[in-house]
Amino acid sequence: MGNLFKLCFLLFALSASVFVSCTPEDGGGGNIETVPLPSPSVTVQEQDETSFTLVWSPVTGAAHYSYRCDWTESSSITQDTVLSFMDLAPDSTYVVWLSAVPSSDADMFRASPEAEISVTLSSPENPQGRIFTIEISDNPDMMEVEYTIVPDDDQMLFYRDCFYDAQWEEMGGNPEDVWASALQGYIDLFGDSWMYMVAESGTVQSYFDYYYDQHTYILVAGIDSLANRITPVVDTVFYSGPVPPSDITFDIVVSDVGVSNAVVSVEPSNDDPWSMLMIEGDMEDYSEQDMKDLLKYTYGEYINDGHVYSGYLEMKYGEGTLDPDTEYTVMVFGWNTALSTDIDTVRIRTDKASSSADLTFDWLIEVQGPMEIHAVVTPSDLEAQYIVIPMPDYDYEEFGTDINAYLDYVTMGMITTYEYAYMFATTGVTDKVFDEWNDGIYPESSYMFMAVGVDMDNSTQTVEFYSPQTYGEMVTTPSE
Repeated sequence: MGNLFKLCFLLFALSASVFVSCTPEDGGGGNIETVPLPSPSVTVQEQDETSFTLVWSPVTGAAHYSYRCDWTESSSITQDTVLSFMDLAPDSTYVVWLSAVPSSDADMFRASPEAEISVTLSSPENPQGRIFTIEISDNPDMMEVEYTIVPDDDQMLFYRDCFYDAQWEEMGGNPEDVWASALQGYIDLFGDSWMYMVAESGTVQSYFDYYYDQHTYILVAGIDSLANRITPVVDTVFYSGPVPPSDITFDIVVSDVGVSNAVVSVEPSNDDPWSMLMIEGDMEDYSEQDMKDLLKYTYGEYINDGHVYSGYLEMKYGEGTLDPDTEYTVMVFGWNTALSTDIDTVRIRTDKASSSADLTFDWLIEVQGPMEIHAVVTPSDLEAQYIVIPMPDYDYEEFGTDINAYLDYVTMGMITTYEYAYMFATTGVTDKVFDEWNDGIYPESSYMFMAVGVDMDNSTQTVEFYSPQTYGEMVTTPSE
C-alpha cells in the first residue's frame, strides 16, 4: 500500500486551521484598508397578491441594514432581519436592494455590496404565479425522465438541478438548504466563472436516469449576478415506484479463506439480477433495515455501476485483497436497480499473518518518468505483512532507518502507529507504480525505497516494526 504522501496530505488537511488576525501588520499606527461586510443572503419568507416579507440571517459586524426599493425614491435603515411590504399591486414585480452596514466607529469594515431580490406578486385570477413551471415526461422503458423548466420571466437568471435521495438527505433534506448548498458547491468549484457554468435563462430541457424506489428532487430558483437567491425555490419530486419483487434465492459457499484471500461462490435459483458485497465487520448490530439503508444510500451507486450479475458467479479475492485476522460479512441479495429481496449474509474471518521477524525482500525498481517509479517487491514469506515506503532523500538524511521516529514525524501524533500500519500494511507481492498524487514522487528528486516488516495484533491494536530493509541506493527521477 505505501500510500505515504496521501496520508501526509490527509493529515495536513485534517490538522490545518485558518486564523484571521484583526491586528494590522503595521501594529495599528498606519492607515487601515477597510473590507466590505458580506452581503445579506435574502429570501422571501411569504407573499400573497398584495404583500411580501423578506428575511435574512444576521451579518456578523453589521450594526444595521440599509435598503431601497424600486417603487420608492428613498432609502431606509432597519436593525431587524425582517422586512414586510404591504398594499402592493397584484401581477407586479418589485425589486429590493439590501446592504449590511457596520457601526460608524468601525475601523476594519465598510458596508457590504447590495443584495438584490426580485419578487413577483400574483393576483387571485392568476393563482399559478409560481415564477417557474416544471413539466415532467417519464420513459419507463429507458428508466429516464425528461423535464422542462419554464420561467415566467425569460430574462431572469436561475439555477436548477436534480438530487437523488442520498444527496437530498446529505445536503439538508429541504428545498432551500439543498439548493443553496449545491449552488455554493459550484461557486467553490468554478470560482469567478460560476455564472457561466450554472446560470441559465429561458426555457430549459434536461433529463436524468433513475432507479426503482428512488425519489428525484428537481429544484429551481432565480438568482442575481452575486448568486443571491431572488425567488422562492420551486420544487417537484419524481418517485420511480417500488422495485418489482424477486423470488430469487441463493446458495452461498465461502472457500479457500487465507491470510488475505478468499473465494465466494454464489448459485442463484433463477436468472433474476442480483449483487453481492464483502464488507469489513461482523454487522451483528445491524438490523435488516440498517443493512437495506446501507445498500441503498452508501453502495447503491457502486452496485448499479457494473456490479449486477445474473446466473452463477465465483468471486475470487486474491492475495493481498483482504486484511489478515479480520472479520468480514458477505452480503448477497436480489437487485433490480434497487433491492428486490431480503439480504443473505455469511461471516468469515481471515487467518493471522505469519511473523515478519525474519522477512527479507527481493527488489525490482524502474524509473518510468519524472513522477512515476515502478517497484516490484517480493517478500520471502507471502503471508507476512510489510509496508513499502519511498522515503525522500532529505527525510532519509534525518531519520535513516529509524522507522519509529520517522512515523512519529509523518503521523504528527494524529493517528497511532497501529492505525498507520492497518492503513498501509500489505501481504504478497507488491507490484505498484508510485506516483505524485499517492506517494509524493516529484521530478528531479531522490528516494530511498525501504520495506518494513510488521507484526500486528488486531485484538490489542498493537504493532511491532522490524528493521527496514532498503533498496540499497537512491532512486532519482528525471526533470522531464
